[in-house]
This record gives sequence, structure tokens and C-alpha cells, in this order.
Amino acid sequence: MKFTVSLQKNDQFQHLYKKGKSAGNKCLVVFVEKNGLEQNRLGISVSKKMGGAVVRNLLRRRIKEAYRGMESRLTYGYDIAILPRPDLATATYQEIVSALRHLLKRQGLWK
Repeated sequence: MKFTVSLQKNDQFQHLYKKGKSAGNKCLVVFVEKNGLEQNRLGISVSKKMGGAVVRNLLRRRIKEAYRGMESRLTYGYDIAILPRPDLATATYQEIVSALRHLLKRQGLWK
């Protein structure tokens, strides 16, 4: 990802959950907050309730690829946390892209 770095620390996620704006649909929940930087920071958190390690990593890779495809169309300077819901496990890649685009537009990140 060219314009995005990772959120990695637990305190970064916790701050985003407490202070950020959230939006959700049947597949995903997205938390967003301005970070004051010239790049976005992305974090994807998949719960153990979603399945084993193979399933969680598959979902993480699909979300990351969907984000990467639309990264150039997004406004920069935000922290973004994406949390999948159980319906995502049976969703196709196109449904994931559509759900993520919908939430990013609702959050006002779409240029």
C-alpha cells in the first residue's frame, strides 16, 4: 500500500475505538479519526470468533486487497480500523469491496 501504514499498537486501536466515528453494515464496521499526518494508518482486527487462523488471515488479506484497490481514491490524514462481522466469512470479494466502499463513502473519506 503506497499511501498507508499499519496501525499496530493496542493503544492506537483503543484510542480509535473511543474517539473515532464508526459506521457499519452487515459485513464490516469501520472506525475513522483524523491523525494529523499526510498518510492514512490502517488497522484490521479479526476476532477469534470468526474462525481459525487460516480463516482470519484469509479475511484480513481480502479486506487489505479491497482497501489497496481503492486507496488512491481516498482522502489522506486518517486512522482507519476495520472490523469484520460474521457475514463476511461467506461474502464474495466483490461484496467485500462494495461494503468497504459504502462505509468509506459514509465516513467522508471518498474523494
